Amino acid sequence: MKILFVIYQLDFADHVAIAHLSAVAKERGHNTYLCIIKEHNLLSLVKSIKPEIVAYSANIYGFDELVESHKIVKRQHKFISIMGGPHPTFNPDTFLHSGVDAYCIGEGELAFEDFLEKVEKDEPFDDVLNIITENSNNPVRPLIKNLDDLPFPDRDLTLNNSYLRDTAKKTFYTSRGCPFKCYYCCNNYYQQLYRGKGPVVRRFSVERIIREIEYVKNNYRTEFIKFGDDLFALNVDKWLEEFAEEYRKKISLPFNCYLRLDTVNDRLLKLLKKAGCYSVHLSVDSMSEYVRENIFGRQMKKVDIAEQLKLIRSFGINTWVNYMLAAPKSTLDNDINTIELSREADVTYASYSTTVPMHGTKLFDYCIEHDLIDLETHRSDMEGCYEPSTLKCFSDREKAIRYNIYLLGAIIAKLPKPFYQLAINMIKVVPPNYIFRKIRSLFYLYNIENKIFKLHAG
Repeated sequence: MKILFVIYQLDFADHVAIAHLSAVAKERGHNTYLCIIKEHNLLSLVKSIKPEIVAYSANIYGFDELVESHKIVKRQHKFISIMGGPHPTFNPDTFLHSGVDAYCIGEGELAFEDFLEKVEKDEPFDDVLNIITENSNNPVRPLIKNLDDLPFPDRDLTLNNSYLRDTAKKTFYTSRGCPFKCYYCCNNYYQQLYRGKGPVVRRFSVERIIREIEYVKNNYRTEFIKFGDDLFALNVDKWLEEFAEEYRKKISLPFNCYLRLDTVNDRLLKLLKKAGCYSVHLSVDSMSEYVRENIFGRQMKKVDIAEQLKLIRSFGINTWVNYMLAAPKSTLDNDINTIELSREADVTYASYSTTVPMHGTKLFDYCIEHDLIDLETHRSDMEGCYEPSTLKCFSDREKAIRYNIYLLGAIIAKLPKPFYQLAINMIKVVPPNYIFRKIRSLFYLYNIENKIFKLHAG
């Protein structure tokens, strides 16, 4: 059979989920193709390829565009359609609106394999675990215990068919799952979905990961590695020690990964630096401990945040620190003080986002309970993270100042003392504008390409 995978956009990393699904399909002898809605014409591709299956992967943004494209092409061509990814998993109630024949909920490889077998035999797939159809809503199956049992991901599907083929940075995942249950994160919902279905956090073997990186490195331009795991290393264990040694010997490229501030220590940083760690992503989220623990559910140990950030920098590792602005119960001073923390701790790049309660999270439920969002206008997707807050608990002035922090907070933290205070005062009175947006865009681009990801020589 011919299977056309359809995604909305690629951004800066290839879509590893469909790389795994394509590998499953190819193991069964099928041919796979890729359509990126923002780059390709789905109708033309379906007309030329004539796929038996169109498989959509819907992230937390781009769902509406996928549905619109699907409905147009479905009117002119016959095929079986299935949609998986974060949106169906966290919003299964949107199945009827989607117009597809099936939703795949949660971890997809084994469900997709069973689904393909049913289609091959021209049998109904209503009874496949993880699958929702108009006739059934099946529970999820146990999680895959040994990730190495999965076929080697088909990285060629996305890399060879997109601009990512020639980009310097390549993204890999060494694990699945997150041990924490932050209230704003979909992982909280995911852990509830898979309660009693096996350990949520699992790792590929070091050998498997090294082989995958070697394959991509040998076939595509690769100068920098990003590990996209929710949490790359909680502590130093045998896996990490083996990884650091094998990565240093066989890959030897600078890399970026995600850590938690309250678990960082000298031993961990020394090992990561030895392996080649160039930068790390970390989340402070809010300067208010109450917000961090009670609104965001961070479960964060009490540490001196500034000292932890300085410790990381002392090892020559650059820091990307994320703050979430306009959180319920946060004050304007809480958000302004993020700039001072970044300044004091010599943060390499301070990354800001506006707090957006995502459907299916505890934060969303909290906001509904306290009447903080308007359901008719609320956008429960990532786009809202880059816009002024829509929460009802803030005045227009407070929203404007917080959005100015989003736009200029990172660069203000780098200013000399006289200009620093002047800039703090300015963002309190000057409305957000095109110039602020342009400054942010240029400063972000410089830092992401040179300080967080080392994408240029020198």
